[in-house]
Formats: sequence, C-alpha cells, structure tokens
Amino acid sequence: MSMLSKHTHQQQAQLAAYCRDGETPTLEGITAGRIATYRRLVFNNVRDALDRSYPLAKNALRTKEWAVLVNDFFEQHRCAHPQIWRMPEELIGFVEHNQASLKVKHPFIIDLLTFEWKEIELHMMPNKSIPKVACKDPRKDAWVLNPEHEIMRFSYPVHQKNARMITPSDQGDYHCLGFRDQTEGKVHFINLTPLLANILELLAEAALPIETAYNKATAQSDVSTAYSDVAPALFTFYEKMQVKGLFIR
Repeated sequence: MSMLSKHTHQQQAQLAAYCRDGETPTLEGITAGRIATYRRLVFNNVRDALDRSYPLAKNALRTKEWAVLVNDFFEQHRCAHPQIWRMPEELIGFVEHNQASLKVKHPFIIDLLTFEWKEIELHMMPNKSIPKVACKDPRKDAWVLNPEHEIMRFSYPVHQKNARMITPSDQGDYHCLGFRDQTEGKVHFINLTPLLANILELLAEAALPIETAYNKATAQSDVSTAYSDVAPALFTFYEKMQVKGLFIR
C-alpha cells in the first residue's frame, strides 16, 4: 500500500500526465518556466531508448515518420513495464493497434520491430539450464539444441534484406532462428528453410538423432528427398552451428 497522501499522489499523477501530453498542470511549489525541463528529460530518455532498440526501423522510415511515431508513442501510450530497457517492446503493440497508415505504407514494419526486439530479448533473457550431453558423433548421437533460442516466422525478409529495399513483392513465408552464444553472450541469427525450421522445432522438443528428426519433419511436409541425399549438408550445418553455439556438444 502506498505511504503517500492522496494529495501528494494527485500532484505526482498530474506531473506524470504533463510529462506525457505537455498540458501544463496546476502544481504546488513549481517555478514558472522550469517545469518543461521534466518533460524534456523524460522524453529524451524514451526517445533514446527507442532509437537504441530500433536502429533498423529508424533507418527504414523517413526522419519525420520516426519522429512522429516516437512522439505519438510518448504522448498516447501508457507504458506497463517499469524497467526502461523493456519499455521499447511496447512500441510493437502500439504500432500494431494505433498506426494503421504507417503499416499500410510500410507493411514490413511489425516484422522489423519484432526482429530487432528479439535480439535484445535474447541477449537479456535469464540463463537457462544447459543439458550435459556427449554428442561424440553427430551422425549417430542425438543433437541437443541450445535452449537459449527462438524460431521466428516473418512475412517479409527483414532478417535478410535492407528494409528500405523491401517491396510488396517480397511478401512470403520466412523463417529465422535467433540464439545466444553461451560463451560470449552474442546473439546470432540464421535464415531457415521451412523444413529446417521444422527439424529444429522437433530437436527443441526432444534431443533426437538427426535422421529421426529429418524423417519426422518430412512426414509432416511434402518433401520427398531421401535422408541419405541431404545428410552431408545437414552434418556441415551441424559443425558450423556447433562452433557458434547453437548445438551442445
């Protein structure tokens, strides 16, 4: 329960509302002309957090478009996260529900914001328990996926292409996996085919030998290529991604 008096709480609420909408309130003890400093400082913190979190989106939009979006978000959105580093995540929902014209002009914008936020989320996520395994031979032993990962699906290739170059003709079904290297903490992203995304989802559910995972994945799709034909490419993928930390060895 708050220890503040009702009057003090009202004064704080009025100051907070002013910082958001700029409509000067009647407050006790303020010096004329100085209250604007509070709004400027709060706005600068919000703007800087959004700029740092979404450099690709900022670059994809025109300077005025980004400035208007940030200002609209600041004035209209009531943030739920008390931590400043998590606040930018709420921009995604704000654009989804309040920026119809922006989405029409830039249909990739939700995908791009989501992609950029996932890098932050993966980097900041709590450490997960790492399985202790002994995959001595990836041709026979189970492949164990790094649990600190996420598979994403996009309608636009925001993980592959400069957003300014994306056109409506690029719309499709794209898959991307992001994971955190447990040694260095670096976040990596890799493009996935639909089949490879399905295989990795199966591996995330349970450590399986690759042949088992491949056969299960192909049984759920229209892929008819025999395992023996793709096995060399899968082993090459394993070795490359194991070095980067996607697979536990």
